[in-house]
Amino acid sequence: MRRRPVSITAVHPSPRPGAPLSVLFSGHSQTEPEHRMGPQRLEYMLIHTVIEGTGWFRCRDRHYDLAAGDSFVILPGEMHSYQASADTPWRYRWVAFRGIEAERWLAAAGIHADAPILRGGADVALKAMNEIERTFRKKEWTADWEAEAWLKLAFSAWAKASHPNGPPVAASKKSIAAAEADRAARWLQAQAASSVSIARMAQELGYHRTYLTKLFHQEIGVSPVRYLQQLRMDRAKLLLLEPLSIEEVARSVGYADPLYFSKSFKKWFGITPSEYRKQS
Repeated sequence: MRRRPVSITAVHPSPRPGAPLSVLFSGHSQTEPEHRMGPQRLEYMLIHTVIEGTGWFRCRDRHYDLAAGDSFVILPGEMHSYQASADTPWRYRWVAFRGIEAERWLAAAGIHADAPILRGGADVALKAMNEIERTFRKKEWTADWEAEAWLKLAFSAWAKASHPNGPPVAASKKSIAAAEADRAARWLQAQAASSVSIARMAQELGYHRTYLTKLFHQEIGVSPVRYLQQLRMDRAKLLLLEPLSIEEVARSVGYADPLYFSKSFKKWFGITPSEYRKQS
């Protein structure tokens, strides 16, 4: 028997500004058949854990089929979309959060933009999300601490499921340079839709521009400018599959001038955005 569609969200009653780990909201939903979200970008981290049913998640041109017990992670600035199946639309819980400490917990669970799926740990994670939702509904002054504690418990379950024998040796020896380059890459991912400069990135991350550019190229394999352009072009390809004008796509990937966007797109892929849309 198919469940009736429902969606409920509980928002943090009193979040701490600038907290290293801040849980924003939590909720649960039984979706309609083929219910879809995106393509879109978020400014915070969001994790869904599937209770039952099936669906798919897409990020960075990669497609993931998901079922009960699986979780998918949406990172800030990442273009993504997800959809419930037609026959068995999924029911899931979610929790949204942000903060520099959250990045450390994601890394411990093996999560990054190219690996956004968690297989396992769902029992503990679903209980934690349920308790976070209940905590927010009670609106008690300790909601911040309780929510943070439950979220960390969920992360411990996800980390154990991802690495049952402990953290990988390579991960435990990750260099400071690699970690900082990764932080710079995530900064660019979050800012890809804005008018940004490498000088501004270096300033916000606390580095000299020349040093950060060299470090980035050494660890990532391309310059920050090239990396940012790759991000924008990949996202533009996804958006061109949606009912958006060329001007809207251009603005969504950080180009104020649609003509300049079209020229950049053709230089990158060899065809114009309009030609790509027709071919696809």
